[in-house]
Amino acid sequence: MKVIIGSIILLVIIGFGLWLMLSPFFKKVGSGASKFKKSWEEDRNE
Repeated sequence: MKVIIGSIILLVIIGFGLWLMLSPFFKKVGSGASKFKKSWEEDRNE
């Protein structure tokens, strides 16, 4: 029973990851993260 539940959870996680990669929302998150990273690096260098 634990194996079945674990397999279902794993499939849901993989499916959610694929959905994120294929959806336009992922691009918005990625661009926001890159902007945040650039600003964080600039603050760190000062």
